[in-house]
Amino acid sequence: MKSFVFKLKALLRLKENKRDVALSQFAGSIQEVEKLNTKLIKARDRQESIFQLMQERQKGSFRGEQIQSLQSSLDLERERISKIELELKQAQEIKVSRREIFLSKDSEYKAVLKLEEKQKEAHYFQENSKEQKELEDIIGARFLFQRINRQA
Repeated sequence: MKSFVFKLKALLRLKENKRDVALSQFAGSIQEVEKLNTKLIKARDRQESIFQLMQERQKGSFRGEQIQSLQSSLDLERERISKIELELKQAQEIKVSRREIFLSKDSEYKAVLKLEEKQKEAHYFQENSKEQKELEDIIGARFLFQRINRQA
């Protein structure tokens, strides 16, 4: 029986490499989204602490410049939060698109892999059929040989 050789092995490796690249990019975008989520939580915590500090100062005696500096810090945190939220939204969109790209590359890889399996099965079936036919020919020839030898 001849061994099976997949003629599209280079294509399979190429599809696998593209799939791996897409997977690593998708993983990177997931990490970026998580990093931005953490950054957003920290910024919101800072904003809340500044707000709490400003409320405490307003309850007791306070100076105008202290409240002014706290208010400007609060405004800066709001700007930072809105910037981070925008970055997070963009990162999530990138993550979704990279997920779709990965799924596409994965399905292309699996299609070539399935083709290899089908060709391998067809090869083994064909080789098995050849062997069966050869065995039948040998058995038939042996039967004829024995018949001829009996008659002689």
